[in-house]
Amino acid sequence: MIKYLAGAATASGDTVKTSLGTITLPAGATKIIGAWCMAHGGAGDTTLENVSGILELESPDVNLQPCQIPLEPLAILTSGMASIPNKVWPMNVPVTTGVRVTGYVTMDQALAINPSVRFGLVVEV
Repeated sequence: MIKYLAGAATASGDTVKTSLGTITLPAGATKIIGAWCMAHGGAGDTTLENVSGILELESPDVNLQPCQIPLEPLAILTSGMASIPNKVWPMNVPVTTGVRVTGYVTMDQALAINPSVRFGLVVEV
């Protein structure tokens, strides 16, 4: 069976590495098979701002380092809202029940407003 896990939405810290929280893998977890990250800005984004960054995954329980995943870049053509689409990046990391994975995001540039960012994992159980 496959489970999709998501962390809480967090305001990013622009070009500062910002914690997105920790996901604890459920009972029966055997493998992380994917990771994703979504970011969206509100109406304060300005014309021609580029929204992109890096998702980093770290764990005290399993060796993920270094695990850096680029976010899909998005150019804002007119003032308004912007959203980086979810793309599941494939992984193949053996795990066990209770493994903790923390997500971090670092945006590529300072933005008019800090986007709301969330990450998630796809796990085999």
